Order: sequence, then C-alpha cells, then structure tokens
Amino acid sequence: MREYGVTSIRVKMPKHIPPGNAELSVYIDKELKTQFKLTCVSQNKSMSQIIGELVKQWIDSQSQKPSTPNYEDRGAA
Repeated sequence: MREYGVTSIRVKMPKHIPPGNAELSVYIDKELKTQFKLTCVSQNKSMSQIIGELVKQWIDSQSQKPSTPNYEDRGAA
C-alpha cells in the first residue's frame, strides 16, 4: 500500500469590495489593533464601519477649525 503526503495549498481569493467603497491600509500598534478588533466584536460592529464613522467625525471636526497656514508646504524662501 502506498502512502501519499497531503500538501496544503492556499489560494488567495480576490477581495470583495462593496460598490462605492475603497480599500484603505494603515499600520498601527499590534496591541491597539487587537483591542480595537475585540471592542468591535463586543459591539457587533465591523472594524470598517467604525473606521468610516471615525474618519467622518474627524473630517467634520477639521472643517470647523479656522484654517492655519501649513509652513511645511511653502518650501524654502
């Protein structure tokens, strides 16, 4: 009787990005990511849903601030 080894083949499936959405990749501390994921699970919400809400809140808060010059963008004078 012959024995055959089993080889595991991992196929990477294309990501399903819902229409009207875009992919966003960020790098954060591993522990912060773990805490974030656990909190999202406990709230029965996706990480994408929470990140989307936080980005909207941040954009809204920035539009309420008076604009200040960004001296880094001016170049050397």
